[in-house]
Amino acid sequence: MNRETAHKVLRDSDHRHSRNIAADQPGSKEKLYAPKFLATYEAECRRKRDFIRKTAEIEQRLERLVEALRLIISDKPFHSVLLSEGLSTIPKLLAQRLQGKGAEPGATAPNGDSSPGRNETRQRADGICADVLDHLHDCPVKVKIFGLLRHVLPARQLEIARLMVAMDRVTFTYVKMLVALTPPGMLVDDFHPTMIATLTQDQYRVMEPEISALSAAFLSAFERGGLASLDLGAGSAYFNRLMDNSRVVRYLAHTFPGNFEEFHELSCGHAFS
Repeated sequence: MNRETAHKVLRDSDHRHSRNIAADQPGSKEKLYAPKFLATYEAECRRKRDFIRKTAEIEQRLERLVEALRLIISDKPFHSVLLSEGLSTIPKLLAQRLQGKGAEPGATAPNGDSSPGRNETRQRADGICADVLDHLHDCPVKVKIFGLLRHVLPARQLEIARLMVAMDRVTFTYVKMLVALTPPGMLVDDFHPTMIATLTQDQYRVMEPEISALSAAFLSAFERGGLASLDLGAGSAYFNRLMDNSRVVRYLAHTFPGNFEEFHELSCGHAFS
């Protein structure tokens, strides 16, 4: 469903409560029972942790490469070697990293601005934050998902939309899990998680803060990961060019004998496997 269709569906349902809209769809009245809920929860937590770990590895590899380049570029005589070999132009993204001007974590958000309060001020379409429709513009979204989103406040709607896109999980079950594990202060007044899921209070008290912290860490990693991957690609390509040049290799082996093995590993791709 594209944004225009979603707007039409929501406009045409002004006189109906969100639960009634969701009820029009097969299976929308069914609760997410504990076995399926827990299986979904554990699988999604595992995927988030894996992504966070991989992003951290990319950032560590990038930092290792940047430090190696910073070391050799700080050697002024080496500048003449680079210039004479046509290697003096450093990729812009990499140059910014070397100057300590890399993008700040959280400075940008994928597919839209998620700055606090922005979704509160934009016009909403019958209970759905307009930013959510923008964010899901290119996604095949079932109508009953919007029925679920109406159970939470706009800021939470946008967070769930961002998670759906980033995790590639634009599914009813995933959204139902996230809505059920929404902090109480971000639920609408007439809704309780037990309406859509069978969880004990003890399970809720453990799972709600855990998924909240994990989701925040995942979204932060998602924002940083794309930039880090681009920088790593540019940096490794440039470093490989350096290490493919015989004059550069001789200079580095002579000037930085204690670091040359590290340079060799970086150029062979061992650090990026």
